[in-house]
Amino acid sequence: MATEGTYDETTESVGNEPVPHLVDSNQADAAAGKVAKLKEDLKGQADRAMGKAREVAGSAYDKAAAKARELADAAPEKARVARERAQELTEQGTAKVRATVQEQPLAALGAGIALGFVVGWLISGRNKD
Repeated sequence: MATEGTYDETTESVGNEPVPHLVDSNQADAAAGKVAKLKEDLKGQADRAMGKAREVAGSAYDKAAAKARELADAAPEKARVARERAQELTEQGTAKVRATVQEQPLAALGAGIALGFVVGWLISGRNKD
């Protein structure tokens, strides 16, 4: 084993040939220390990145949940407005039909009879052999 600050000759073999190399224990210790520091730095960066990702995901979730609550809270009011508008349109249509029937009763009667024939023809089955 080498002492601090000295070189230790070790050999490895490549095929049948021994390959000597020299290792300075101070350099090896310094390199090991740098590797350990790099490992800790990378772990810290990864932890910070994960924390930031969790924070961003949590923020996005909170925004989406708030928007969903906002839409859910607004839905009953929008449905009420749509129902009222549909009721108004129905009343307006009914009033127009009444006015037309009162102004032109024979035309309305003819249109009703024609509509009855068309509906009867459609219901009875056009494809009778």
